Amino acid sequence: MSAAERLRAKHEAEAAHNPTVEEVVDEEDVAHPPPSLQAAANPEPAPSVVETSKPMSEKAAGKQKAKEEPEMPSRGLHVNGSPALNMHSEEAFPALGGGPKASTPASTPMAWGVKKPSLVHSGVNGSNGNASFSSLPSSRASTPSSGMGAPVSTNISTAAQPRNLPMPHMALPGRHTERIQFAPSQLQPKDKMKKPIQDVLRSINKSSKAKVEMKLGPNGVKIFEGTGPVDAARQALKDLAKEVGSTQHVSIPIPSSVRPHIIGRQGAIIQGISKRTGARIQVPKAEENVAPDMADDDSLTIDITIEGDAVAAEMARREIEAIVNERTSTVNMRLRDIPPEFFPFIAGPRNSKISALEDGRELKIHVPHYHTWSDRPPPQQPASGMPLFVPSQHSHILISGDRLAAQEARVQLERQVEELRRRITSAQIPIDRGRHQFVLDQGGASLHDLLEETGCAVVLPPASEDTEMLTITGPLDNIEMGMDKVMNLAMSMQMSGVDVTRDIARRHANSPMGPEAHARALTRYLQQRRAVEQLERQYDARIILPTSPDGASNWEIYSRDGTKGLRARSDIMNLIGAHPPSRLRHVDVDPFFHHHVHRRGADHVRNQFGVHLVGPEVSNESPHMILVYEGPGDADTYQIPKQQPSPQEIAQFERNLHQAEEHIFRLLQGQESIGAASVEVPPKYNDKVRKFVQREQSGLAEFEIPVQVTFGAPSKALSTSEGPVAVPTLGNECSLRGPSSTVEKLAGRIAAFVEQEKHDELERGHITSFDFPQKYTNHLIGKKGENINKYREEFDVEIQVRDGKVDITGPVAKAEAARAKIIALVKRMDDEATHVLKIKPQYHKDMIGVKGSQVIQLQNKYNVRVQFPRTTLPDDDRSIADDASEAGSGRNRRPHQGLDEVIVRGPKKGADEARDELLNLLQWTIDNSHTSTVSVAQAQLPSLIGQGGREMESIRLTTGAQIDVPSSRDGAGNNGRAEIQIKGTKKQVEEAKKLLEQRASVFDSTVTRTVDVNKDYHKALIGSGGANIRNIVLEAGGSDDRRDLARTVRFPRPESDENTIRVEGQKAIVDKIITAIESFARQRNNRITDIVEVMPEKHRMLIGRGGEVRRRLESQFNIGLDIPKLSEQGLSRSQIKVSGQPADVERAITHIKELVKDRVGETVQVPRKYHHAVSDNGQFFRRVRNDHKVTVDHGGHQLPQKPGSGTRSQVNGEESMPLITDDQDSIDNHHWEIIDDEENSEEGEIPWTMHGPPEGILQARALLERAIEQAKTKQSQSVGNLVLPDPKTYRFVIGQGGSQINYIRNETGCRITVPRDQAPGSAIEIVGNKEGVEHAKDLVLDAVLNGTHGRRRS
Repeated sequence: MSAAERLRAKHEAEAAHNPTVEEVVDEEDVAHPPPSLQAAANPEPAPSVVETSKPMSEKAAGKQKAKEEPEMPSRGLHVNGSPALNMHSEEAFPALGGGPKASTPASTPMAWGVKKPSLVHSGVNGSNGNASFSSLPSSRASTPSSGMGAPVSTNISTAAQPRNLPMPHMALPGRHTERIQFAPSQLQPKDKMKKPIQDVLRSINKSSKAKVEMKLGPNGVKIFEGTGPVDAARQALKDLAKEVGSTQHVSIPIPSSVRPHIIGRQGAIIQGISKRTGARIQVPKAEENVAPDMADDDSLTIDITIEGDAVAAEMARREIEAIVNERTSTVNMRLRDIPPEFFPFIAGPRNSKISALEDGRELKIHVPHYHTWSDRPPPQQPASGMPLFVPSQHSHILISGDRLAAQEARVQLERQVEELRRRITSAQIPIDRGRHQFVLDQGGASLHDLLEETGCAVVLPPASEDTEMLTITGPLDNIEMGMDKVMNLAMSMQMSGVDVTRDIARRHANSPMGPEAHARALTRYLQQRRAVEQLERQYDARIILPTSPDGASNWEIYSRDGTKGLRARSDIMNLIGAHPPSRLRHVDVDPFFHHHVHRRGADHVRNQFGVHLVGPEVSNESPHMILVYEGPGDADTYQIPKQQPSPQEIAQFERNLHQAEEHIFRLLQGQESIGAASVEVPPKYNDKVRKFVQREQSGLAEFEIPVQVTFGAPSKALSTSEGPVAVPTLGNECSLRGPSSTVEKLAGRIAAFVEQEKHDELERGHITSFDFPQKYTNHLIGKKGENINKYREEFDVEIQVRDGKVDITGPVAKAEAARAKIIALVKRMDDEATHVLKIKPQYHKDMIGVKGSQVIQLQNKYNVRVQFPRTTLPDDDRSIADDASEAGSGRNRRPHQGLDEVIVRGPKKGADEARDELLNLLQWTIDNSHTSTVSVAQAQLPSLIGQGGREMESIRLTTGAQIDVPSSRDGAGNNGRAEIQIKGTKKQVEEAKKLLEQRASVFDSTVTRTVDVNKDYHKALIGSGGANIRNIVLEAGGSDDRRDLARTVRFPRPESDENTIRVEGQKAIVDKIITAIESFARQRNNRITDIVEVMPEKHRMLIGRGGEVRRRLESQFNIGLDIPKLSEQGLSRSQIKVSGQPADVERAITHIKELVKDRVGETVQVPRKYHHAVSDNGQFFRRVRNDHKVTVDHGGHQLPQKPGSGTRSQVNGEESMPLITDDQDSIDNHHWEIIDDEENSEEGEIPWTMHGPPEGILQARALLERAIEQAKTKQSQSVGNLVLPDPKTYRFVIGQGGSQINYIRNETGCRITVPRDQAPGSAIEIVGNKEGVEHAKDLVLDAVLNGTHGRRRS
C-alpha cells in the first residue's frame, strides 16, 4: 500500500470514530462508584455474570471494533447501549429493608418466622457447593439464603476479579461484552449433557449475532463471555445457561399475607416474572380456614418454589424478594411458642418492661393479660426439675411495627423466655371460691402489686371449673413470699352464709314442692331476674350460689365491710320471705314443649296475669316449668319485693297462677303425642344429615314444633331458650323425638337421604370438566372463596378452578347441576359492563350517603355493584360488594383502583343507567358542595341553636343551607371561638353566612352590666304586664321581641332576696337602659305620696272607660294613682292617693281637682212616672255623655221603681218556674206576665242635674225636654215579662248579629231587653203598648220554636 493510500485509510478510520461524552468515564464515577457497582467481598469464586461494556450513544453504537478484554461492568440489560444486567444492582433488584450496607449478612432471624429456607433437591445445590448468594452484600440482613450458587456481577474493584484482566478502558461501540461464570457444581455432568460445551458454543455462535467464548478461571470456574449487540449477547448467554447449567430448585419462604401480591390479579404478576426470567414458579394454595386473628400475621410463611437454570432462578428470586420488600416494611408477628404463664414476667409490673422495649422504636407490643387459665391449668411442680409450661393455642404476644425493630424485639423476647424457663416454677394453694375475686380486684392493681413486691404472679381457675386451687408462679426463692401475699389478699374479706333450704323449711314447712325444690326454683328465678347481681352492686359484695342442682342450697356472701355483708344477708332473707310457695308454682310439662311454651306463652301470661315464666335451662331435663307471680305492670321496671305478702295478696297469687297454668295447658291442647324413632346413620354422614334436617324444618310455621335430633345412642333430648339442641355422640343411631306423624315422615326422609348419599358415594370419583373463561375466575371463587364454597355446599361436590378449566368431582347429577349454575354465571358475566368514573375524592362521602345508603339503593335498583376506593372511606361507607379471588384472598386493598375512580359493574343496561344516575348525583353534589365557615363565640352557640334547636332550624329553612354546629364535646379553640360549617349552593351559603355573621357581630359587641335596685322597686320598674321595662328598652333602641326582651333585662327571681338586675346587649343600648333604671331608682327614692279628697261618685271621672283616664293621668304626670275600691267604707272611700316626684304629684293633684270640681249645672224636674221612659235603660245618659260631654245625676234622690219590678221577684222565683214533672224543653212551659204602666205609676218629680260645658248643657236640656214630651204624648205603656224554660234558647231571640231582635222591635215598635246573664228564671222584658207587647211575645216564642226545631234537625 502506498503512503497516500495509508493516509487515506487513517483519515477514514478517524472519521468513522467520533468520540462522545457518554463514552468517557467520569472521574467522579471512578473515584466514587454507586452502591450497585460495589464488589462482593467473597473469598471464593462464585458463578457470576460479568458485564464489560460501557453504555454509549446510539450514534456510536455499532461502529467500534471488538475488544478482547472488558472495560468496566455495566448496571443492567437494556437495548441500544443502555446498562447491562447487574445481579447486584440495588436499582434493578431492590433488597428487603434499608439502612447501611453491610459487607457481610447479619445472622439475625427472618422477620416472618424461624422457618429456614430449604432446598427441594440436594446434590449440586447442596452445602458442599461453592459460596452461596447469601454471602454477597445486601441491605436486608434478614434476606433468606437461597442455598444455591447464583450468577452475580463481577466488579472492577472486587478481589474476585481475575488478576490478568486489565483495568477498564473505553469499550468499542457495537461490541457489547457480558460475562457469566459457573462453578463446577453448577454445570451439568458431562454424561448428562446432550453435546459437549464446545459444540454448544459453536451452535450458539452460528445462530446468534453475538460471539460466545469460554475461559477458565481459578478453582475450576468456567467463564463465558458474550460479545456483540446487547440483546444478542444477553440472549446468547441465556441460551448457554439453559444448555450447560444444571436445573436449580430453590424454596423461598415468604409471609403468607404477601401471597396475593406475588400472584397478582388473575396471576398476572407471577406469569410476568416467569416469562421475563424463564423460571418456573410454584405458589402453594391458600388455606381456606384461616382464623381471623391470623389473617394479617406475618410470622406465618409459605414456601415458593423456583425451578430453572442458575440465571433464571436468581432473577426470579430477586423479583419476588423485591415484592416482599415492598409489602413488608412493617410487619405483624405472633409469638405462638411462649407459654401464657410467662406473660406477667415479660410485661413487668404495670407493663413497665414492654414500655421500655417499645421506647424509641416504631413498635407496638401487646402482651395479653393472663390471670385466669382457660385451655388447661398451669402445670404443677414436679418432684425434680422445673415444670413444663406449654404455649396456649389462643393467647399470643403480638408485635407490630417496623420490620427490623420487630425482629430485634422478637429476639429479645425469645431470649427472655429461655431465661424464664430456667427460673420460673409453680405452686398451688386452695382458697375458697368466694375469695378468688379479692385476689383479682377491679383493675388488677393487686396483681401488679404482687408482681412488684414478690416477683410472683397468680393464676386463678375459670368460673366454669369446680376447683379452689390457685397457682402461684415465680422464682423458686420467691414462691413462699408470693403465697403469703395471695393468702393475705384472699383473707381480707369477711364471709357469711344463708341456708336457703333450711330457712324455707322453717318458714314454709308444708310447701307442696318441698323446701329443696322451692329453694332451687327461687334461686333460679332470682338469678334470671338479676336480683343477685343487684345485691352485689348495692353492697359491694360477692354472692356465691350453689353450682350443683341437687347439692346444698347455701348462699355464701363475701364482703370487705362486715356491716354490708350482714345487710346483704338481711335482704336475702327478706327476698325469701317475700316469695312463699304460694307465689311460685311448678307446672308439669314434657321438656320437649318447654321452648314452645316459653316462646308462645311467656309474654301473654306476663301481660294478662302478671306471671313470670322462668326460662328453660340448657341442662334442664326436669318436667317442671316454674311460674312466679309478679303482678301487673311493665316487666322491665318490676321491682322484686322484700316484704311478706298479706293473706289477700296470697289469694291473688294463687288465683293468677292458676289462670296462667290453665293458659299453658290450653297452648298444649291439640298437640300430637310425642313419638320417637331412630334411623341408622353412619357417623360419617352425621353432619350432612344434621344440615338436611335443618333445611327440612326451616319452613315450619310458628306454631309447629321442630323435631329434636340426636346422634348416637338414644338419649333424652335437650331444650334451651334457643330451641332444641342436637347432641352428637358415638354410634350409628340417629334418634328423633317430636310429634308422632312428623317424626315418622322425617325418619323416612332421613333414611332415603342416607341411601342417596351411599349411592352418591359410589360416584364420588366422577369428574366433570369444562372450559371456563379465566377472566371470570375471581367471580366464581368470590371473596375468600365464599362463592365457590357456597356452590360446594349447595351441590355437595368438590370444585376446582385452574388454567381456564373447572373440574367438578362428585355424583353425576349433582355435578351437572353445579355445571349448569356455573355456566349461567358465565352468561351473566358476558353481559356485564364496567364503567370507571373519575370523581374527586372530596365528593365521595356525600355520594355514598349515610352508611352507604345511596350506594346500596343504586345497587339494588339496577342490580349492579358500585365500588368506591377503600383508602378514602370509613368502614361503614364502603361498598358492600368486593372483589376477591383465590389469588387475592389475603389483603384486598384494591391497589389498582385510583383514589378518584369509582367503578360501576353489572349488566350492561343497569350499569349504563347507574352510571348516568351517578353522574347526575355528582353534578348535584358539586352544585351543593359550596362551603364556608363562620367563627362565633362558644358562648353564643346555645342562643344560636335555640330551645330544641328551633333557632338554627329556622335559619336552615330560611336559607336552605346545611349548617353543622360543633357540639359541646368538640370544644372551642384557644381563642374561645367555634367554627360553624355551612354547605349548600352558592346562594344558600351566602345567605346563611350573612345571617350568622350578623348574629355573631351582634353577640361579639354584646356587653353585660349589672345594677343594684331595691327589690321593693322591681315590681314598679317592670310595670303592669311588663309595660314599663318594655318602654325603657324600646326607648334605648332595644328589640320589642318578647324573648329578646327577656334576655336583655333579667330580674332576680321573686323568692330571691337579691337586688341585682342584669342587663345584656350592645354597649350603647345597655348604657341607656342602665341610665334609665338608675334614674327610675332615684325617682323612687325621692317619691312621695299625697292624698286628695274626691267624692266617690266622681271617681269614675278619674277612671274613665276601661281605665283610660287613669292611665292617661299616670303617663302624663309620671305618677301613680290609687283610687279606692267600691268595697271600701269610711273616710278612705273618698281618699285618692297620688305617688310620684313632689313636683309631679303637685301638678297631678291640681289637675285632678280641676277635673272633679263642682261645675255650675242645670236642674230639670222630671215626673217620676216618666223617668224610666226617658232614661231608656240608661241609653239617654250615655248619649249625652258621649255626644255633649254632659253628665247627669239626681242629687241623691231615690230612683222610681221600675215598671213591673214589684212582681219580678215572683216571676224569677221558684213559684214561676215549671214543675219538675213537666217537659223541661217544651216551649209551652214558658211563663208570661203583663203589667199595665198605670198600675205602677208614681206621683211627684225627680231632679235631673246636668253638668258639663254650657253649650253641651243647652243641647242636653233640649234633648231631655223633647224626651219628656214624647213620653207624655205616648199611649199608656205595658211591661211584659217572658220567662223561657231553657235560658240557652235566648240566643234565638237575638239572632245572628242582633238581626232577629231588631226585626221584632221594628215589627212591634216595642223595646225588648234580653238579660245578659241568661240565668235560669231571668225574664225577657218587653215594653210598649199592650197590643204591641202581646205581638212581640208571640214573635219571640216563634223565633225560639223555629230555632229549637232547626237545632234538633241538624
